[in-house]
Amino acid sequence: MDIPRRLIELQRAVDAADNRYRDNSGENATVALAVWSDATAALVEGITAYAEEQGVPRQEVERALERAMRPGHLQAD
Repeated sequence: MDIPRRLIELQRAVDAADNRYRDNSGENATVALAVWSDATAALVEGITAYAEEQGVPRQEVERALERAMRPGHLQAD
């Protein structure tokens, strides 16, 4: 399954926010957690919408996105 670039970009945003959260403490960590939460919500909405568009289960899109994010496996439209 080809994964749209927008989902790959959303996944990268979640990963970056997760890294920022892990690298910070105190108030900075709280801000990073809020960014991670917003990015994760956008990713879930994007995955759900794409799954509905394609007529496949959400979990199938999630697995395909995980595969697409592996080094050397990046595929996007």
